[in-house]
Amino acid sequence: MVRFSRLLSCGALVVAGFVVPLISAPSAVASATPSSVVLKIAKYAAATAAASHPPGVVTAVDVSNALDALPNFADNIQLGFNLGEVIGYARWALFVDHSTFTQICVDFPNFAGGVPRVMHCPRRALAEWQYWPGVLRVSEQAIVAAAANSRAVSASDVVAIQKPEYLTMTTKPSFEAGRGGTVKFAVVTNIGGASNFTEDICVQFPKTAYGIPIQVAC
Repeated sequence: MVRFSRLLSCGALVVAGFVVPLISAPSAVASATPSSVVLKIAKYAAATAAASHPPGVVTAVDVSNALDALPNFADNIQLGFNLGEVIGYARWALFVDHSTFTQICVDFPNFAGGVPRVMHCPRRALAEWQYWPGVLRVSEQAIVAAAANSRAVSASDVVAIQKPEYLTMTTKPSFEAGRGGTVKFAVVTNIGGASNFTEDICVQFPKTAYGIPIQVAC
């Protein structure tokens, strides 16, 4: 499979019907908006996937490679989450422009040769990305507390762990140690709007004493 890892020349990349301008002049870079920069990165990823043999659907590797291939063009842009990293948004990627604190989301098509689109970032996707680390930390603490007593985690361990103010449980879980179970956490969050909102994040707890928690669909 063909992958582009470095930009070799200026001008434009023409691959499988895509024309992707490659801007190198500082004045051009400075005048570009975060969304236009991200869109060029996304189209570059789509072009490299389409140039594969056989042509392929854009993957997370393609997106990462595209960002690495344009270091001077996109030096302020970083990936927030990549394809497949947020449940329910398998074809979405989030880019963050650290010079303007702008979040830009791209919806990548699920067929070879499709054109990616810059879209309004879904509120739920942003909430999952921002708050899953906190939910994971609480879940791991419950598992460690149980393992310290040489047993698998139970619902009572999850209930007993101290949780941050933004995190509650939608319903009280009831699974026993060694059986595993799913817990639905309600996350109260604000991603820049005028008011808070609540999203659910669900965690599957392991049956074994030293297993790992896994985010699952609610």
